[in-house]
Amino acid sequence: MKDNGSTKYDLLIERLCETFGALYQGVTIDKNWLCERFGIAERTAYRDLARLAHVLDEVSNGRFKLTANLLPSLHAGHLAEFASFVGVAHLFPHHDGQSLRKRMNNADNIAIHGASSRENQQYGDLMNSLDNAITFRTEVTCFYREKNRRLQPYRLINHYGLWYLAAVEQGCLKSFELARIAEFASTQTTFELEADVVEELETTSGIHFGKRTEVTLHVSAHAATFVTRRPLFPAQRLLKEHKDGSITIATAIGDQDTLFRWLRYWLPDIRIVGPATLSAAFTQDLQTRCEPALHEQLQDA
Repeated sequence: MKDNGSTKYDLLIERLCETFGALYQGVTIDKNWLCERFGIAERTAYRDLARLAHVLDEVSNGRFKLTANLLPSLHAGHLAEFASFVGVAHLFPHHDGQSLRKRMNNADNIAIHGASSRENQQYGDLMNSLDNAITFRTEVTCFYREKNRRLQPYRLINHYGLWYLAAVEQGCLKSFELARIAEFASTQTTFELEADVVEELETTSGIHFGKRTEVTLHVSAHAATFVTRRPLFPAQRLLKEHKDGSITIATAIGDQDTLFRWLRYWLPDIRIVGPATLSAAFTQDLQTRCEPALHEQLQDA
């Protein structure tokens, strides 16, 4: 039977090995991480940090990573960073690198059906050029929708599988689909980032920029389950739950055509409560679309 000293020594070795393994996978540690992970006192955590000091780099006050020359070129931490970068980390209950790698080891047990994308290989050079222009804040020129454009590029955005450039043209933030950009060229002219443009990019969901309209929608009890399970509208907020199971929600839109497409899909379960002008515009749009089809059907009858 091992004596207490030997047992403590074994626990120390196991603790340091597990800590080093986590560091090797890109994890940042501090005394709180050690205390929570191993159930040890703060004094013991400080001792462990001192024991590992020769292989640690301090990244902020009291927080440490494995020194750069010991980190592998690709580790599980990068997997978590990539999942966050492409916006899929939220799909999993735990999205640290080790948990994601475990899911990948059992990939046959999981199926993920997400938004599809066109083949983007042909846009590689254009994306590299735009990435450089965004980094160094240089204006670009191109031919887009039968017009010559001069743009200040801010961000590349992938929206439902398609790549767009968010750029300022003549003081207005707009989106430009990469597939439609022709005759692209970089310039030597630099520009300063506008704080209001950056804020709009950070707060806007999608590719439609500019003034946004607050819209109130009534959702039937049948559709409420789907709408609350996964938000269908940008910045969707629940305003009221009704006794019959229906709900009233609010959203902010910058493009009414996108809203109208969703409403046509969900007819008659979702309707506009306000503003009245937008409700009237949707009714008119629906009549304009339906009248030719109804007229054709009556002629065939």
